[in-house]
Amino acid sequence: MIRYPAVAGSFYPTGEELVIMLERFFSDLGELGSERKITAGVAPHAGYVFSGYTASRTYKAIYEDGLPETFVIIGPNHTGLGSPVAVYPEGEWITPLGGVEVDAELAKAIVKNSSIADLDELAHKYEHSIEVQLPFIQYIADKAGRKIKIVPITLGLQDEEVAEDLGKAIFEASQELGRDVVVIASTDMMHYGYMYGYIPFRARGEDLLGRIKEWDFRVIQRILEFDYKGMFDEIRKMDHTMCGPGGVAAGIVFSRLADANEAELLHYTTSFEVSRSTDAIVGYASVVMRKT
Repeated sequence: MIRYPAVAGSFYPTGEELVIMLERFFSDLGELGSERKITAGVAPHAGYVFSGYTASRTYKAIYEDGLPETFVIIGPNHTGLGSPVAVYPEGEWITPLGGVEVDAELAKAIVKNSSIADLDELAHKYEHSIEVQLPFIQYIADKAGRKIKIVPITLGLQDEEVAEDLGKAIFEASQELGRDVVVIASTDMMHYGYMYGYIPFRARGEDLLGRIKEWDFRVIQRILEFDYKGMFDEIRKMDHTMCGPGGVAAGIVFSRLADANEAELLHYTTSFEVSRSTDAIVGYASVVMRKT
């Protein structure tokens, strides 16, 4: 079973251009760590020109902490295809940098321990939120001289109950198999503008950016407090358009069970920093959760 790239050449470049871009993002990469305190990370999934540097901060931190055996990557289902909680079953995902093996044993164990997840390939066929994470993972794995496996999971349902079930299932499966894992929650933050059908307030220039950042940081603060219920409360109060809260909440649930007690915001930016347009603005954040 092979999953071929759906957004190579659009969300991220191919060939030498991709390598050059990743080298630039990781120009300050430190030494490979071995302590393995990071349990989960949050990374954006927009086009690399907008959010690539922010995403790289999550993977830089993981590299310098020490690489896991398997990355469990949870992204929102933008396409509506397939199961509402879809775990990719087996095989290989291809990117311009080569192939990444799916940890089929862990995928099956997650579904076994979950009351809602299914083994499903269709939900992943055209979804970009997981695919765009892979070149970052491949880059740091190559730097470490390691083979890394993945378990891709897309969420069409995103609420507290789904997150609790999935985060617990990932933890229990990893414990049963003795698998060292890091959960990656793939999400962008606020989506503002007519193209997203979302204009909750009107402002100009810095006033608009200030409001977007204020709303994003209300959500981010809850993430830093490991308060996924409070995160969902904030999202509902503001009608916030963060696209992957379910994956973040599952990462928090998993991290709590794995005894993580600290979260750190590594980087935050918006698409405005590149586009200079206020017609459509998206926020991006890089966060890691760890044991101290």
